[in-house]
Amino acid sequence: MKRKYFSIILVLILAMFLVGCAGGVTTPVISEETQIRDLISKLCLAISDKNWSLAKSYCYPDSSIYLEVEQVESMVALYPQISDVIILINPYIYSIDITGNEAKAIVSFNIQIWYQGEYASNDTEKATTILIKSGGKWYFYW
Repeated sequence: MKRKYFSIILVLILAMFLVGCAGGVTTPVISEETQIRDLISKLCLAISDKNWSLAKSYCYPDSSIYLEVEQVESMVALYPQISDVIILINPYIYSIDITGNEAKAIVSFNIQIWYQGEYASNDTEKATTILIKSGGKWYFYW
């Protein structure tokens, strides 16, 4: 009799443990706006690092922004002295408006440039960027 109660209690404890394990694994839901903010930061970092393939991976293939990144990449390849240039791009996002699979972000990009260890330029560009969602992932379109 004791063995029967012991078995039932053991099964209940195991069941609670297994339910707790299955219920404890959750994937956080990241909002569309957070995904877009992250994408803007990642593109700025990739360009600052001159990681052109990574920068292009954030752009929709053959879009105007993709072609622009390719153009900058080609220019850097033609002028090796550009490798001495340090670029820091810091975005400030004013707003993000999402409609379906398209988003419009108004962003101010502060671009700081150093050449051969000396501060060369500091410029701020405000732009409206268009992003599209394809295959569940956001991309720069322009």
